[in-house]
Amino acid sequence: MKLLRLVLSDLHLGTGIRPGEANTFEDFLHDEVFADLLAHYDALLPHSDIELVLNGDIFDLLKVKIAGAWPTEISDEIACEKLRQCLDGHPRFVRALREFMSKATRRIVFIPGNHDLDMWMPGPQELFRRYVAQDATKERIHFVTQSDTYYLPDGIQIRHGHQLERIHRVDYKKMTRKRRDGVEVLDLPWGSLWILEVMNPAKEMRSFVDRIQPLGRFLLGAVVFDTGFLLHFLWHSSVYFLRRRVFHIGAWRERLAKLPQFVREDIVSLGGWDEIASRELARLRGVRTLILGHSHGPRFKQRPDGKLLVNTGTWMRMINLDVQHLGQDSGLTYCTIEYGGSEDGEALSRESGQPPRVQLKRWLGRQKPYEVIHYAD
Repeated sequence: MKLLRLVLSDLHLGTGIRPGEANTFEDFLHDEVFADLLAHYDALLPHSDIELVLNGDIFDLLKVKIAGAWPTEISDEIACEKLRQCLDGHPRFVRALREFMSKATRRIVFIPGNHDLDMWMPGPQELFRRYVAQDATKERIHFVTQSDTYYLPDGIQIRHGHQLERIHRVDYKKMTRKRRDGVEVLDLPWGSLWILEVMNPAKEMRSFVDRIQPLGRFLLGAVVFDTGFLLHFLWHSSVYFLRRRVFHIGAWRERLAKLPQFVREDIVSLGGWDEIASRELARLRGVRTLILGHSHGPRFKQRPDGKLLVNTGTWMRMINLDVQHLGQDSGLTYCTIEYGGSEDGEALSRESGQPPRVQLKRWLGRQKPYEVIHYAD
């Protein structure tokens, strides 16, 4: 094999955990498993090029507090401090990346997602490089910041996927704004602000609330089984929606007139991610494979027109209430793009016109006799 690309997304690393202590906002419990994944491919392909594509929401920086609060104005300095907490909280994860980058044939491509938009800023990028690479290897770490897309040959695109939803969409030509004191801060989309001001406090009350798909199904059940939480959640969401989306600017009459459109685009569309992604792939010319993350639902679908839609899912332990996917999913899914050969030795020759092989996989790892329980109540 001449080149292998590993694509992972939505790991959602928080600030780590300490034995016997609960951390409601830590959803990544697979540091050793992640290290095993990289070590497997490092040993399998010792002389081949391996590119690790970290496709967004690798760090859940929206859940990291500074001085006891979730900052809504994120400067380069604040972004660095949030990332430092995550890196220090996951030393095994960092060491795995550092060991991976020790070989000259290894590269990392980082595509910021809506939960780690802070990685767009130069400070966090340099901090990440300092933690996971030596000075001589830092140039092999690349950040995609001009758009949401990593363009590959053979008609393949890799995106995190937040740009497909209006509530999480950003303007890559205007990623920051100036505060009154002149400090540049991220111009966060209202979806990120909703997470900071509504979802995070709700997660303090119900730690599982952001791991449920679809959320609307849970809220419907909460009418009977968790009425108090439902009323709290709906009240704060409604107040936030009116404050941020209706009365946020002076032309509030125009905002009110467009309220039905906002409701349709910002709320109703939340349940149709697969349809949105499929329509986007159909629209793209010259693209035959679109690899996404963001929605936390692993997908591998061949469209009637021959195009392939892949979603790498998440490593969070999701609870799915959708009848079609009912149950709990432990994740550990990722995507491989294989050039010049495959893991099983089958040749994939570019000279013969064969495209690279794209596969969705679930990491099973080594059989272990036990799993450490860091906190049990």
